[in-house]
Amino acid sequence: MIKINLIKSLEEKMKKSVNWGLLGLGLLVLVFLHSCSQMMAKALELGAREHKVMVEKNVMVEMRDGVRLATDIYKPRPPGKYPVVLCRLPYGKNHLGEIGRLFAQRGYIFVIQDCRATFDSEGKVFIPFVYDQEDGRDTVEWISRQEWFNGSLASWGASYFGYTQWVIADENPYLKCFYPQITTANMHSAIFTGGALHYRLTTGWSAGVGKQNQKSGLVSLIGIGGKKVKPEEGFFNKPLKPALGYSFEELGKMEIEELAVVLGLAPKESPREPYPDATERLINLFAYPGFAYHSGVFNYFDRYKKVSAPGLFISGWYDIFLKGQLDDFVQIRKFAQEPARSQTRLIIGPWAHASIGYPDAGEQARAMEMYRKMFIIDWFDYWVKGEKNQVSAMAPIKIYVMGKNIWREESEWPLARTKWTPYYLRSNGKANSVKGDGWLSLEPPAKSESTDEFSYDPKKPVPTVGGNNLLENFGAKDQSIVEKREEVLVYSSEPLKEELEITGPIKVILFASSSVRDTDFTAKLCVVKKNGASLNLADGIVRARYRNGYDKPSLIEPQKIYQYEIDLWATSYAFQPGERIRVQVSSSNFPKYDRNSNCAGEGGENCVKKAHQIIYHNKDYPSRIILPVIPSE
Repeated sequence: MIKINLIKSLEEKMKKSVNWGLLGLGLLVLVFLHSCSQMMAKALELGAREHKVMVEKNVMVEMRDGVRLATDIYKPRPPGKYPVVLCRLPYGKNHLGEIGRLFAQRGYIFVIQDCRATFDSEGKVFIPFVYDQEDGRDTVEWISRQEWFNGSLASWGASYFGYTQWVIADENPYLKCFYPQITTANMHSAIFTGGALHYRLTTGWSAGVGKQNQKSGLVSLIGIGGKKVKPEEGFFNKPLKPALGYSFEELGKMEIEELAVVLGLAPKESPREPYPDATERLINLFAYPGFAYHSGVFNYFDRYKKVSAPGLFISGWYDIFLKGQLDDFVQIRKFAQEPARSQTRLIIGPWAHASIGYPDAGEQARAMEMYRKMFIIDWFDYWVKGEKNQVSAMAPIKIYVMGKNIWREESEWPLARTKWTPYYLRSNGKANSVKGDGWLSLEPPAKSESTDEFSYDPKKPVPTVGGNNLLENFGAKDQSIVEKREEVLVYSSEPLKEELEITGPIKVILFASSSVRDTDFTAKLCVVKKNGASLNLADGIVRARYRNGYDKPSLIEPQKIYQYEIDLWATSYAFQPGERIRVQVSSSNFPKYDRNSNCAGEGGENCVKKAHQIIYHNKDYPSRIILPVIPSE
């Protein structure tokens, strides 16, 4: 009980202190993963163990190119044929030994493997995602030839080792079910939003993974998040198209060896031996969202229809993969084969990435409940062993409605009863900061109305405060430091007279002009509590050059009015009487997103310009946020 109580103590520290957030997350995860399997089973309410366990360490499994991957195998006693649960990750398999025992004690062989070029596996350079499909499928083929395999395969894991489940999920005759948590098959959706790079996520995470070793592991990865972003970092100023000689569609169809050479990740004479800085070179290509969008490594567009195994998806309203996981669920329910199409399930809590995102969540949704949702052993027993249990009664979707803090079951996404409700941005021409005159109205402007203007200086970006982030600054945070700034336009409703629930996708339609030929526009939805505190619920960004999509980049004409659509992803929150709805509009949210230099790809890497931005909200240009209002029952 000591470790379980420590988890609760860390929860409270994370809730009360911003500084504890990152460290607390790391310690909480490590404490839980290193608890003994019996303690974990009791905390997760899994029932008594059925088997003793035997372990084989560092079995070297050979891939198609001769590289051998270190694999640990946790087997139930007595020896025999059992179903297998597979887990592949780049964070060190030794951290999950007790998870292996937990599965083996319940009649499963748990096979866990270090990804290529990480920890005990062979390979010189770890390049995220690129080799995981081949290596995953080779590992499945190896499992199929083992005398202890009974023919039934499942998979389990979160984040990166949720992604490694997706790449073996299609056209897999052995897979009975999978369990991808806080992850997505479409990694491009976590790399970009509206054409802007998720700067802190991509650069911070990749640096952390590269510095892991046997002793540091997750501590090293988490520690990267504590390093501050330098003043010269994160400026975007690229030409409209890279000088690659190939279209992004053509690159997406290339085999790994050819792609590695074309992109300069490996030499022509040895295309499967990446340069030491291959990961950094790959990140540089992420300046162009069309690359990741069309790459088979980072998308799953044509593969959902080839999935037949049902998945249990776990996500959080403040998770970095929320949008991707929602899209995964919708696509599986629309295109997959049976039983995946009708039997896949989705659970969304008030969580960030394996941590609490909404600080006022009730006990029924805090850390231990989050872990329980990540270890529903009944999911495997139902689909792999054919046992009757709670899974047969699970609703397609289970969501946590923040604000009134309840779990609720739903049948589809978006919810069929949604009333898409526009709230119009209004002002008398001075919506700058929380002291301005901006307001939200259900009534559209009936005539001409004064514009709102602000100056965006890339050298002084609006700082990231909360949101769907990974390494730090995640979840709902007090927005006062942001809303004091003159370059942040603030629009607030009157205090609500009755409860108003919004659950579903959110977008802002913004009419704007700029003094430059390329820039960004951001939007953020907040709740203003009765005490005046403003907390973020959802945010988004659009890069002007990508207003018509990633395949049709084009610069804008200075002073010309354009319509922009800003995707704020989704949330579920019930505004209580006395609370207010608030929308922030600006041009940066750094370092969550990289900052547009406003130079439109000209003037070199050091070019930085200030942009004069004008937001229009009148009869002809009705800027608005569209909220997914759920009628009261």
